[in-house]
Amino acid sequence: MGDDFYAKAGSLISPGDIFDGLPYIRVPSPLKVSRKVSFSLPPKYKLEGELHEVFEVGRHNPTPGFNLDPKGQGEDVLSTARMSKAIFLTWGSEVEGDERSGRLYKKDWLIAPVFPLAGLEGLRIRDRRTGDVIEVAEATRAGKSPKYFPLQPFPREEIAGYYYVDFRKLCPLAASYFSGLPRRWRLSPAALNDFYNQLMWFFTRQRVFFEPVKCRNCGTAVDLRVIFEGQPVDGGEGT
Repeated sequence: MGDDFYAKAGSLISPGDIFDGLPYIRVPSPLKVSRKVSFSLPPKYKLEGELHEVFEVGRHNPTPGFNLDPKGQGEDVLSTARMSKAIFLTWGSEVEGDERSGRLYKKDWLIAPVFPLAGLEGLRIRDRRTGDVIEVAEATRAGKSPKYFPLQPFPREEIAGYYYVDFRKLCPLAASYFSGLPRRWRLSPAALNDFYNQLMWFFTRQRVFFEPVKCRNCGTAVDLRVIFEGQPVDGGEGT
């Protein structure tokens, strides 16, 4: 099940690769900065890990001040983190360039988290235009929601089930996080094209590749089999 929707992951990390467990984060408001303190607790206080002091931006004024300038070193902040399957998004050519730089710890790669479709079962919303009640899980499975991209059950999973990609939770992770992580599957070329079509629908709220696109100058229909950089073209390997 899902064998025509997926392909085996290649030797190089590329868009559409599926990771089994990656963190995605949400930074709450107000922003809270965490700094390691320079002193230690007395031996009677058993502490596992590092001792940090937490400051709230807009409320506290630590010394030195907050270093949140885009050109600065930044600050460690408190955020909510969860783990899930994830689809890799960063272009293959960018991945290769970052790897050649030897500074993966300073690079960021993008993921989109993946969740079981069962988590949407029972959720209903009302269409503001028609007043109809929409079953969110069913709409997602049918590809009718721009926010969620439906996935087929993964091949040879012990417990088969449907999943979806949540475009609302796109997240950057340090590129060094991906070193050595296993990858068994990736989206097939056709599924990856559908994935990008829906991702553009999510960002623009316009369906852009669901009918032939014509050249503005000559009126000739554009061959939609020629697809984005980083994806296979005519059966060849992507860059």
